[in-house]
Amino acid sequence: MRYPHTYSLLVVLSIFAAFALSACERVSLRPYPEERALPDIPSTIIDILPEEEKLQAPERVQENNAEQTIEDQAGNGSEESHDVAKNTNNEGALSKKPIENEKTQETQPETPIEALIGPVYFALDDYTVSFDDKMRLNELAKQLNLPKNRHLKLRIEGHCDDRGTRDYNFALGERRAAAVAQFLSAQGVKDTRIHTISYGKERPVALGTSEAIRAQNRRAQLIIMLGVKN
Repeated sequence: MRYPHTYSLLVVLSIFAAFALSACERVSLRPYPEERALPDIPSTIIDILPEEEKLQAPERVQENNAEQTIEDQAGNGSEESHDVAKNTNNEGALSKKPIENEKTQETQPETPIEALIGPVYFALDDYTVSFDDKMRLNELAKQLNLPKNRHLKLRIEGHCDDRGTRDYNFALGERRAAAVAQFLSAQGVKDTRIHTISYGKERPVALGTSEAIRAQNRRAQLIIMLGVKN
């Protein structure tokens, strides 16, 4: 043999490899130790709060609920009191309205008699008193019938425009003054306090021949005269 050492080395390596393989087989064949089974965990939630907080939590909830209830009751009470006060004020306002209206009617200022003394105008060749003039004359009659004004007398002058004869206009003016006097007499004014006169076309209030000027002259002029107070 030319290489005896090499042969011996191969034999040793072969023996070592055989021991190694046998050791590996022993390890692989050894059974694994059994694992311990974990205990079952309940499905409930685990509370990790301290015992003191656990005991105090319900009390705090009760206190908070009690405070909230008191606040709600206080709020409801204030709203109810506000509603009651509002209703009371509304009732008071409603109850005052008729009184205020009565006071307004009682204290309504009377129309000054000077504002009721104005001409009563007529249409051409007519002596009919218009509805608006009747309303004003009715107020004038009320003023004349007041105790404080019973010493006053009324002068009614009948006037015409420039058309027609002198005699015709005198007669027409008299009818116009008489129409106003009759209406006032029907409202309670005594005839002894009313004096009528006609001036025909002799005393025009405006000069001219236009229709507007002639309409101003067809009138019954009212004049207040002072009498002796009783």
